[in-house]
Amino acid sequence: MSSRGGGRILVVDDSHANRLVLSKALAREGHDAVTAENGLLALELLRSNGGPAVDAVLLDLHMPELDGYETLTQLKADERFRDLPVIVISSNDDLDSVVRCIAIGATDYLPRPFNAALLRARLTASLSQKRLHDQRRAIADVLRAVASSQGLQRVLDEIVGAAKTLCHGDHSQLYLLEGDLFRIHAQTEDPETDAGFADARTHALDRTSIVGRTGLAREVVQIPDVLEDPEYAVGAQSTVGFRALLGVPIVLDRELIGAVTAGRNVPGPFTEEQVELVKTFADQAAIAIANVRLIEAVERQRKELSRFVSPQVAELVSSDEGERLLAGHRAYITCLFCDLRGSTAFAETAAPEEQFEVLRAYHETLGELIPAYDGTLEHFAGDGVMVFFNDPVEVEEHELQAIRLALAAEERFAALADAWQKRGIRLGLGIGIEAGYATLGRIGFDGRYDYGALGPVTNLASRLSTHAAGGQILIGQRVHAAVEELVDATPVGELELKGFGRTVTAYEVRGLREQTP
Repeated sequence: MSSRGGGRILVVDDSHANRLVLSKALAREGHDAVTAENGLLALELLRSNGGPAVDAVLLDLHMPELDGYETLTQLKADERFRDLPVIVISSNDDLDSVVRCIAIGATDYLPRPFNAALLRARLTASLSQKRLHDQRRAIADVLRAVASSQGLQRVLDEIVGAAKTLCHGDHSQLYLLEGDLFRIHAQTEDPETDAGFADARTHALDRTSIVGRTGLAREVVQIPDVLEDPEYAVGAQSTVGFRALLGVPIVLDRELIGAVTAGRNVPGPFTEEQVELVKTFADQAAIAIANVRLIEAVERQRKELSRFVSPQVAELVSSDEGERLLAGHRAYITCLFCDLRGSTAFAETAAPEEQFEVLRAYHETLGELIPAYDGTLEHFAGDGVMVFFNDPVEVEEHELQAIRLALAAEERFAALADAWQKRGIRLGLGIGIEAGYATLGRIGFDGRYDYGALGPVTNLASRLSTHAAGGQILIGQRVHAAVEELVDATPVGELELKGFGRTVTAYEVRGLREQTP
């Protein structure tokens, strides 16, 4: 966009006289003209990284290298230029040419010699429509980035890109206030037009830079021409390419947290419309920063919470359906209990430091395995551990997962037991597993809650664990029925378990069966 608020128009015509006439007519209306001698050069100009961003194209039809029809076809086939208004100006005014151009995607068709008033009206309407479209798309892109979970940086990158495009600037930056300094966090990627900003990573809160001046004022600041501003002192003013600068503060809860800046390589003020657009993006930046900070705070709390409770429970606390599940519900689960054989004798003779060392190694081993097999840890109680499966997250083949965890635990524990035995410490791991319905939810009191399971299934798994010898895994009937084709298990008879009025059928797990492909 021109410094006077007009548009940047690409004139494509093989006639030097026609290009000159159109350029002068555009200049009288406040537009900047860019010219190309034919369609091929015009496409190269638009597609090149350093090419000018244009708001509309005035296109002749009959040209060498690439005529107007093919140029228009290629423009409309390129997603980057599909919405670029193209007004055909040609001495060929037959109806077939008009229809063909409109069908391809031309915005309008004017016969030559053109009427200046008609061209002004058609161009004004086309530019207004394009600006509205560009604004909506840019704002939508920023809002989409804000709503996404791809992080703050993507939002900031979208904002500076939109600010540069819609202000028709040559560069844009976004700074965040860190202590007493503004530090750059996003900028448009253009080494040539961003000359002078590449090394300016930080700025103080003073009047020597556009961002520093914006921070001091806490309001919109413009520098129409840096060469005429005696206080501006970023870079060598005789060598930098930029001339006009705009700064808009980013404010969150009345606190200054940063600023968005935009600049052009030609002097002159930004229009009110451009200022309002950058203010909109600054507001979106504030919202994005607030959202990201909130998400980061929740994530930090979740990670901290997962150090004290099972990760599934930590996730549950911050989820939408968490309150319902925490309040209490019924679920079919597999429950696993394990504790140490020989721990009483060990505790009677071992020093407290040695007891803590053994328990820590034991707990660390189980702590690594439980999430690996989709288990939910209910609690550690000395050498006793309770884990359940299939709640709060559903687990496929949860009975089999519990047995896999038990086998892995016995294998890992055997290595620990061998090392301890050399020091005279004789410990074994007994495990009991059963499946059934239980009531699960928040257990405890205000200030100290656990996520627990209550029901006969937990009692039975606990009693099976107590009955198991060191290195033995005992399972109940329901688990056995679910896994008997997959697990090598042998009956151990009818067990009389404390708290149960009848005998309980149990099986000892030997290992997993080999599966035939």
